[in-house]
Amino acid sequence: MTAFLSAFFLIAGAALCLFAAVGVLRLPDFFMRMHAATNAGVAGCGLLLIGVAFAYPSPGMWIKVAIAIAFLLLTTPIAGHLLARAGYVAGVSLWGGTREDQLAGELRRGDFDSPQTNFPGRKTMNPTIERVVLGLASGPGIEAAVKHAVALAKKHGAELIGLAIIDAKTLRNVGPVPIGGNYYAAQLRDTLVAKARRRMAGTVQLFEDAAREAGIPFSVIVEEAEPTPFLRQRLDKGSVLVLPRGAWFDHGLADRKIDPASRLSRHRIAQVQAGDDDDTPIVVFG
Repeated sequence: MTAFLSAFFLIAGAALCLFAAVGVLRLPDFFMRMHAATNAGVAGCGLLLIGVAFAYPSPGMWIKVAIAIAFLLLTTPIAGHLLARAGYVAGVSLWGGTREDQLAGELRRGDFDSPQTNFPGRKTMNPTIERVVLGLASGPGIEAAVKHAVALAKKHGAELIGLAIIDAKTLRNVGPVPIGGNYYAAQLRDTLVAKARRRMAGTVQLFEDAAREAGIPFSVIVEEAEPTPFLRQRLDKGSVLVLPRGAWFDHGLADRKIDPASRLSRHRIAQVQAGDDDDTPIVVFG
């Protein structure tokens, strides 16, 4: 019986540690990953220790395991809480899909991801901006994003690039197709892509007019591809990516609204906090 209980607790503890490790690798922000690591440290290790005690049952072993578990319960949650608090105060970004920041107004926040952040004992970092890459997505906030990108390129004398992308994969996903509906589904896919091309053309024209008015040389790259890998390729050292906060490369034609901040966070391009103000562009430094 003790062998069975030992195997049960050892397997349960190892499985919990494995799930926590996957969480540390896959969860989208620092605070969720911290939660997963804390669970592994307390629950996972605690179950493993109980399994060891069942494998070698003796009063001395149980006393040692009890002391070790008590130590874990007293230290790991407190350490995790303090690290999470330090990250929040430093300004580590929340997941883009976070709906409510319950500590807003309670704790003062820094700006961890800002290149202008001052650290004690260090000089202010001034990044060299060589390229400003603007995502030309039709929708709310594109005018503000264009204005910000043009001003940034003009200020730093940087190369200005407009990425006109059509998220064809999303637009062609029209959901389940009933029997006999393939023809109409194909027509719907083609119609959505054609509408996206027309909307994108208007956005490109807006960008070109703004760049010419500012007297800045520019280039436009047009692609029909999955946006996130394409954006990641362009975000190298010396580059700044500017995106409208309220628009994505489906150009407003997908059957559901896509949040750019959440999409960037999910694909590990940047940890961006969601915002209600569509006029504030998303700015990511390479």
